[in-house]
Amino acid sequence: MALRREQRLPRASQVILAGACARRDKKGWGEGDPISAYVELHQLGYLHRRGVALVSRIVREESKRFSALEHLDPEDLCQDFFVARIAALTAMLLTQATSDESFGKLVRRTVRNWMIDQARATGTGPLRRSIEKVLSETAIFECVPDGQEGAGRWRIAHTAAPPWGGDPDSLLAVAWAVPDIRVPLWKKGTRRAPVADRRSMVAILEAVLQAASGSLETAQLVHVFAQRFAAAMDPIEVPLPEHEDDEQDGDSDLPSEVPGPEELVIAEEVAAETAEAAAQILKRLSGDERAILCVIDDPAEVMRLLGRGRSQSAEFARRLRIKIRELAGTGTDRDGILVATIALCSGPQNGQNQ
Repeated sequence: MALRREQRLPRASQVILAGACARRDKKGWGEGDPISAYVELHQLGYLHRRGVALVSRIVREESKRFSALEHLDPEDLCQDFFVARIAALTAMLLTQATSDESFGKLVRRTVRNWMIDQARATGTGPLRRSIEKVLSETAIFECVPDGQEGAGRWRIAHTAAPPWGGDPDSLLAVAWAVPDIRVPLWKKGTRRAPVADRRSMVAILEAVLQAASGSLETAQLVHVFAQRFAAAMDPIEVPLPEHEDDEQDGDSDLPSEVPGPEELVIAEEVAAETAEAAAQILKRLSGDERAILCVIDDPAEVMRLLGRGRSQSAEFARRLRIKIRELAGTGTDRDGILVATIALCSGPQNGQNQ
C-alpha cells in the first residue's frame, strides 16, 4: 500500500511510515510468511507490512458500517486514518496489545472511534445548509448587510442590535425550552435522520435570536442545533452481512469475535466513556428531572414528587424521556449510557442536591 499523503505527517510519524511502507525484503509483502502483525510490531517497533495490511483491511471493513461515509473512497479513508492516527495507534499497540487477538481488537476499536468522529463531522454541512435555507426564506429573519456591524450574521428582521459574543452553549437551554418540536419521519435510504420540520426550526431560530438580543454567526446557530438534536447528528452505523469481508486468501490476521484477554482493556475504556457521557447528561438535567428519572415508570410517584396533576406529570415524564434519548444519542452504547445516567440520578449525591 502506498500512502500518498506522507508529507502531511509530523516528522516522527514519517519515520514510522517509512518503516511501514518503504522497507521491502526479497519476499515482497510477506506471502507465505507466517509472522503475525502482533509479532512483527514487537520485533520491529513499528507497523510494517503485516500491520499496515491488517489496519487497512479493518478500515475498509469498518467504513461499510457508516452510511455517512459511503461516498468516500476506502483507500482515501485508509490514508487519512494513517495520517491522523498512526503514531498514537503504534504507541497504544506496543503498550497494550498482548496477543494477535488483542492487536486486532484494539485496532478495530481505534478505527471505529475515528470513523465515528469522521461521520459526525460530515453531518454539520447538511445541517448548516438547512439552517441557512430556513433563515434566507423566512421573512422574520435577515442577514446583516454589508457596511453594518456584524455584516454576514443573522438577526431578527428590522432590528439593529450589535453582534452577540457569548457562549453558544448558553443558548442551548433556550432551544430546549421551545415547545412542540416535531421531527419528520425518516425516509428509508436517506443518509441522515432529519433534525426537525421547518416550523420547528423557525421556532427555535426565532427563540435563540431573540434571547441573544443580537446577531449570530451561522456557525453559532449550527452549534446550538447540533447540541439540541444530538441524536440526529450521530452517525448511522449499519450491521455488515455475514462473511461480507471474508477474503479468498483465507488470511487469519483479522480478529475473530471470540472474546480475549484484551477485552479487559477495551471494557475499561468503554466503562470510562459511558460514565463520562452519563455525567455530561446529568449536568443538563434540572433537579426535578433528576428526581423523576429515577421513578419515571411510576406515574403515582412522579405526581407525588412534582406535586402536579396526572396530565401535567405525564407530559413532564414524556418530555424527559425524549430529552434523555436525544442526549444519549443513537450509538451502540446508548443503553449503557441510559443505565449509567439513571444510576447517577439514584446515587446519594443526587439526593443531597434535592
